[in-house]
Amino acid sequence: MGFKKQSVLMRDTLHELFNRNLHNKKRNLSVLALITTHLIGMDSGLSFLSKIKNEEVSVRFTAEEEVFNHISIEEIVKTIHTDNWIPQRLISENVLSHTDVILIPNLSFSLVSDILSFNENRLFVRLILIALLRGKTVMAVKTGADPYHPLWRIKGMDNGTNGLKRKLYNQMMQLKDMGITLIDEKENFSIRKVKKTVINEETIQYFHQQNINSFVISKEMIITPLAKDKAKELNITLTFK
Repeated sequence: MGFKKQSVLMRDTLHELFNRNLHNKKRNLSVLALITTHLIGMDSGLSFLSKIKNEEVSVRFTAEEEVFNHISIEEIVKTIHTDNWIPQRLISENVLSHTDVILIPNLSFSLVSDILSFNENRLFVRLILIALLRGKTVMAVKTGADPYHPLWRIKGMDNGTNGLKRKLYNQMMQLKDMGITLIDEKENFSIRKVKKTVINEETIQYFHQQNINSFVISKEMIITPLAKDKAKELNITLTFK
C-alpha cells in the first residue's frame, strides 16, 4: 500500500474512532474550542481554557495550522490539561451535532474580520456561522478584541489612535449583535450562561441534506413537535438522553 493511501486510511480510521468515542462516552456539556493566534499572544485564552474543564463539561479543541508555528500541540495539552484534540483536517460540519458550545479563546483580528464579512471559506468561520444559525451557543473571550483591555497596555499595544480603538471596539460589539456571547478571561465558565439549543423543523431538514441519519437529543436541547414529525418523515432517528 502506498504512503498516500496509508495516510488516507489512517485519517479515515481516526475519524471513525473519534465519532465512535463520541457516541460511547457519557454525555456532558460538550465545548469545542477553536484556537487561533493573536498579536497579543495566546496565553490569556489558553489560561481560560485550562480552568473550564469539570465534571459537567467536556472540552475538545482544534487549532489552525498557524498556531503550531508559535506553540506545539504538546505545550497546548500541558497548558489546558486535556488531550482531547481534533486535528483541523478531520473537522467537518458534522462535529456540531455533538457540540453544545463553540468557544473562541483568542479573538484574533483576522478571525473577527472574517466573521463579520461572513467568510465561509475559512473553516472556523463556517463552523461559527452554522452554529449561530442553528441557535447554538457561541462564546468568545473578548480580551483579543477589546483594545481597552489592560493586557494591551502590558503588551505595549495601547498607543493606537482613538479612531483605531473605536473601530476595533465597534467590531467587537458587532460580534455581540450577531449572537456571540463575549466573556472576560477572569469569569468562571458556567453552564448557566449556555442557552438551550432549539432543534426545529429547519434543523432536521438540514440534517437530511447533510446525510445525518441519527441525532442525540440531550437535556440541553429543546426539540419542537414539528421537528419530531419531520424527523419521522425523513427517517432520521432521534435518541433522547
